Amino acid sequence: MPTLCNATQWLTYRAEMIDTALPYGLWFCADVLDVQAVEVNAVCLGLGYSWEDLRHCREFMTQFKTIFVPVADDGKRTEIIREIESYIPDVPILTPKKSAFHGCGSIHELREKGGLSAVDKLLYDAEERPTRGLISLADVEQTDMSQIPCVLSGFRELDLSIGGFYAGEVSVWTECRGEGKSTLLGQLLVGAINQGFPVCAYSGELPAWRFKQWVVLQAAGPENVVAKTDTYSGKPFCSVSPSVQTQIDEWWKNRFFLYDNQGGGDVNRILSIFEYACRRYGCCVFLVDNLMTARLHGESETDYYRAQSEFTGRLVEFAKKNEVHVHLVAHPRKGDKNSRLDADDVGGSGDVTNRADNVFSLKRLSDEEAKQNGFHSVLSVLKNRAFGSTISIGLDFDEPSRRFYKALTGNASKKLGWAFFEQQVLWEVQDDAGKPY
Repeated sequence: MPTLCNATQWLTYRAEMIDTALPYGLWFCADVLDVQAVEVNAVCLGLGYSWEDLRHCREFMTQFKTIFVPVADDGKRTEIIREIESYIPDVPILTPKKSAFHGCGSIHELREKGGLSAVDKLLYDAEERPTRGLISLADVEQTDMSQIPCVLSGFRELDLSIGGFYAGEVSVWTECRGEGKSTLLGQLLVGAINQGFPVCAYSGELPAWRFKQWVVLQAAGPENVVAKTDTYSGKPFCSVSPSVQTQIDEWWKNRFFLYDNQGGGDVNRILSIFEYACRRYGCCVFLVDNLMTARLHGESETDYYRAQSEFTGRLVEFAKKNEVHVHLVAHPRKGDKNSRLDADDVGGSGDVTNRADNVFSLKRLSDEEAKQNGFHSVLSVLKNRAFGSTISIGLDFDEPSRRFYKALTGNASKKLGWAFFEQQVLWEVQDDAGKPY
């Protein structure tokens, strides 16, 4: 028999009665009286010690193949099991059936009435506790992908490739600054509202009025955009009429929310507000634009990149727990602007994209490239966990309405539901040619 470490400081037991080779494992009892009734391989928590002291008993307890918890009281048994699972998680735990106690409230009472054989029978038909963190693949229910809630992008080729933006996932959007990521994501949020999904956004770079100014143009569409000229500078800009603005505000009221970043972008605060928006208003699409503007804690470059990874991990947990989709803007590391971007180029390490379900890049072409290819930008799928898709789509851009659309065959004139809001019509998703799908 292997030499046992001494755990008598924290557990009560008779050392000469302990044998790890016996087939019925360690019996963790409620008290000293039960230990005396069982005798062999029986222990209990020592008088005056707390459950935290189990951490000192790990070497002792892991030498047994199983841990049996023969406690009649449901509350006490649950407490013992919970603490053993916390400190000794890698040893199977067995529990007796309630009927095995024959109405007795303890082991020593059972022994007094039925003898030692009644105590031994407690182990008969004992039930093994399901192990936390381990499941049998045969017990996993198959999921029909077509039944998982998802938000369509509005770009037919992209939706056919990735199936849409599924609940419980995080999508990372990357490329160099000024390529149009924030603009495209604003369009995707408007599209989500058009499909009936409330949204919430954190924009660390734009004040609230500027953010709204851009997405209002996208919601309005080119046919409702009015060209104006600044009185003082002569700079031309686009706007919408007050009547259209009113209709749009009524349409997305209590369905489009923006994090108030006047107090800064502390990551804990962002997640807290996201949780509230999810619970209170049913928001199921979220945007963090961008990762670098969130107030991350870390003085050195290594700490900062680690904080980026941890925040991404928390967004993944948030998405899965609440069954929502999170879009995250993360700029790539500094490098050659003209080189082809890879998913591992994002942030300070590959951790950000490793944690994400999808990674996309949006790259604006030079004037010469745009002339040669016949489109303004390239949207690429760098990673897609669900289907393994990697495609690139050419997009054009309508400057007045700030809308992207499929190059060559599409247009920017998709109609959204706000124009029909008074009739309470939820407008169907259309492709770039204006056809529903």
